Amino acid sequence: MFAIAGFTFVLIILGILAVLLLMSVLVVPQSDVYVIEKLGKYHRTLFSGLHFRLPVVERVAYKQTLRIKELDLMVATKTKDNVFVQVPVNVQYFVNENEQDIRNSVYRLSNPENQMRSYIQQNIVGSLSKLDLDEAYGSLHQVGLALQGELTEKIGEYGYVIKDTNVIDVEPAPEVKDAMNQVNTSERKRQAQILTAEGNKAAAILEAEAERDARRLRGEGIAQEGDEIAKGMKERIDKLKDAGLTADAAVEWLKFNDGIAVYTALASSNNAKVIMMDNNLGPNSGQPMTSEDITRSIIRADEVQGR
Repeated sequence: MFAIAGFTFVLIILGILAVLLLMSVLVVPQSDVYVIEKLGKYHRTLFSGLHFRLPVVERVAYKQTLRIKELDLMVATKTKDNVFVQVPVNVQYFVNENEQDIRNSVYRLSNPENQMRSYIQQNIVGSLSKLDLDEAYGSLHQVGLALQGELTEKIGEYGYVIKDTNVIDVEPAPEVKDAMNQVNTSERKRQAQILTAEGNKAAAILEAEAERDARRLRGEGIAQEGDEIAKGMKERIDKLKDAGLTADAAVEWLKFNDGIAVYTALASSNNAKVIMMDNNLGPNSGQPMTSEDITRSIIRADEVQGR
């Protein structure tokens, strides 16, 4: 009987030792750390791998992950021009892999996400209150960098590292969006009208310049034609002077001859029925012309012109 009792006692002792042995073994997963307290006080930090502890005396007080976490937040605020907007913000952060930083993350800050939410809210409200809505759209990157700097300063002392902050968008109320679209549409129409007006103006200028150049060219042509007529007239006068006429007589003869040429052309026209002739065309100025004068003048004009 005593042997059985002794054997049972040994089994109990062995069972207790086996349980204590199992309790002393700790396997810490990859990217995690365990904070060990001894009799209620921080004792050590265990990183990933196999570890042993004193059962009962030492306990796992905190399990902290070293993986990157994300915090998504929607901030409601208004811009400098009093437009109420919703601003979605994304923050990526992690615990620094340093024993002191790990201790700070579990002992100094009980709820890091709530603390960061408060800092994010304050920062975004303060930044956008200084910007108009249009300026806010163009400053999202700068606002994100400013937020990251402030979070790093405020949260860094608690062992957290801010990897990235993204101020994703500025979302005004639907009626504000509709109004902005109408303004943008009106502005695009105004710009199109300006471009059309400028095009019409340019076309009008080009047309005016073309008309000016055409008139100039016509004037130059008329001037050149006059020069040629004058040159031809001079040559004819020179021929008459060479034939023995004075300059005045040559001019009078050309006037008479050209007049006869005009009347001859009119007489040859199918529509010409009556020709009214000027008395001054006669050889004796101021004396009426006879048929013989007209005949002699036509014959003489043909001779002078070489026909």
